[in-house]
Amino acid sequence: MGAEGDVRQAWDPDNKDEVAAAKKVYDDLKGKGHLAFRVTDKKGKKGEQMTTFDPKAGRIILAPPMAGGAY
Repeated sequence: MGAEGDVRQAWDPDNKDEVAAAKKVYDDLKGKGHLAFRVTDKKGKKGEQMTTFDPKAGRIILAPPMAGGAY
């Protein structure tokens, strides 16, 4: 998610060029503070936090950092 909306990046884990492109998106968003989660069910409700890109993860969701503020 960003100013331009959601970003979707598909890759085939057996295609090194697609994996490299997906890893770049992952690394770029992680570098901006996003948290990464591996989706573990078909409805996208359960997952586990990831700290490194896994091309065999299937589906990954990166959530932007939460901003705090004063009232």
